[in-house]
Amino acid sequence: MKKTVLFAAVSGLIGVAAAFRPPAVPLVSSDPFFSLWDASPTLTSGETEHWTGAKQPLSIIANVDGVDWRLCGWQPERVQPARQLSVEVLPLTSVYRFAAGSAEITVWFFTPKFTDELDIFSRPVTYVSVQSIGARQVKVRAAITPAFATHNDGVKMKKIETLIAGLPAYSWGREQQKLFVPYHDRMRCNWGRAWLVNPEAEGLDVRFLLAYDDLQAGEWMGRPLTAWWRRNGQSFADMLAAAVKDYPRLVAKAAAFDRDFMERLVCAGGEKYARLAALSHRQSFAACMLVANPEGRMYYFSKENSSGGFIGTTDVFYPQLPHLLCTSLDLVKATLEPMCEYAASAAWGRRFAPHDLGYYPLANGQRYRIDKTRYPDESNLMPVEECGNMLLCLGALAVKEGNADFAARWWPTVTGWAQYLDEIGVDPGNQLCTDDFAGHLAHNANLSVKTILALAAYAKMAEMRGDAAAAAKYGTRAKTMVDEWLKLAANGRAGGYRLAFDQTDSWSMKYNLAWDRILGFNLFPPEVAEREMAAYRALANPYGLALDSRLPYTKTDWELWCATLTGKRADQDFIVDLVYRYADETPDRTPFADWYWTEGGRYRGFRARSVIGGVFMPALAAVMCGPAKL
Repeated sequence: MKKTVLFAAVSGLIGVAAAFRPPAVPLVSSDPFFSLWDASPTLTSGETEHWTGAKQPLSIIANVDGVDWRLCGWQPERVQPARQLSVEVLPLTSVYRFAAGSAEITVWFFTPKFTDELDIFSRPVTYVSVQSIGARQVKVRAAITPAFATHNDGVKMKKIETLIAGLPAYSWGREQQKLFVPYHDRMRCNWGRAWLVNPEAEGLDVRFLLAYDDLQAGEWMGRPLTAWWRRNGQSFADMLAAAVKDYPRLVAKAAAFDRDFMERLVCAGGEKYARLAALSHRQSFAACMLVANPEGRMYYFSKENSSGGFIGTTDVFYPQLPHLLCTSLDLVKATLEPMCEYAASAAWGRRFAPHDLGYYPLANGQRYRIDKTRYPDESNLMPVEECGNMLLCLGALAVKEGNADFAARWWPTVTGWAQYLDEIGVDPGNQLCTDDFAGHLAHNANLSVKTILALAAYAKMAEMRGDAAAAAKYGTRAKTMVDEWLKLAANGRAGGYRLAFDQTDSWSMKYNLAWDRILGFNLFPPEVAEREMAAYRALANPYGLALDSRLPYTKTDWELWCATLTGKRADQDFIVDLVYRYADETPDRTPFADWYWTEGGRYRGFRARSVIGGVFMPALAAVMCGPAKL
């Protein structure tokens, strides 16, 4: 019962916990292929789902003093469901409380994403614990279906039964295995084996493991990638046995981590903010995989879930960056290195930064709009956006570390990106930006902000490298561009600044401006952020701040970036409250969406994307601009 008390203590930290209803609850959060969610009103009123929305039923039944109670899933219907009392999403755990007759049962799902133990972090394992109070005898039965291991119905599946660390276990997998079936964005893993360890057990504290063996992690420029935990030759069975053995230590560490992390998040942004960040934490990681490249170096790849399926997309890890900067600089570097390697290679061969590295899990070169027949204009490849993203990511890492040694490894390429932005100037042409769903936009004021701050980031890195001439040149250029921007962007709607320089009475979120204060550039006068925030307050809808004046949809990540612009807690709370209301009240049961309608709080698009890591921008601001630690 000690563990139950530990998690109850964490629950008691946050006053709003009992009232918060996540749009969907993360259960398994390993990687894009092994990702399970509760998208029903209660854990027993529907089947568990993959992030794509496809059903992957997990069944948990507890026999309490001779009576069966359903704890997870709605089959078999003849078994009565336990009454769900509460659900709480913490950074590493999702905790459910049930009443089953005279007993109280706690079911918690724990994925050990410890960024200080990346071997553990990379294991495709989730622990499930069923803990009972008020019962004399409890027997727990768990089951998974073949749907955990195939994308297609009607294929021949094979069940294997064995022992893992002395515990009964079984796995499902396709009878005929074929790695890397033809690409589809919302495809579940169609190869490998899904595992359930300890499916039947008796006691007041029963635990079992869910795991996935993907056989091979993917490819890097045509060569095999290996899961990080597997790089030294460890077998899947040995990894599972180690995971069973590590449980006592990891569960105690998780309880302490969740408690401490939530306390720090509350300090950074209040109770509502802490809940949003906790909901984002595992989702951000679950859309990525940690691998060893063919030389054994660490690479961290995101999948662009539901918005193209690309791997290592620059404008996907850019909004995720605050989360990585708050949790692991090793993961920041592992994210940026493959993109820098590819951009510097003859395989890319362009002056500007790439958009992506291929289709997940094959990082064999950019695939986004690369067909010159269909997309002859290079603006379709987001050249200004991606150069700005890379320079700001590298600059943020340099400021956090206090040196530019990482970026220096590809300095000629990095310098080329700065030169490209310098030539483009303050007024971008007809460009796509990361908000490409809104289409091309010329004279984009927010993209111009990114250009200016990216040049400041390059100047800062040049200064760190001792190149005074380059630092002075690009630092001065950035300051000059600010003066031009202030004239071009003035007189937007509600007293803010324009969406586009040639559109009067327009407006947009200037989320890129967040880096000016957080990285200590302070190029823009404080009145810019003040005027923008005053406009946001006037223009906000009940469930959020629209992305711009064109349509009333928004991006969750960019909203939380805008929350940091003035550095004032009241302004941050204003935007946090809007996003919290959306997450708590939306009728759509999907993983925490980063694209939704601000008027009715309905889901607009995109599922389970790593960009939700952008919710950590206020936490990063608290670290970079104050005494807070995460």
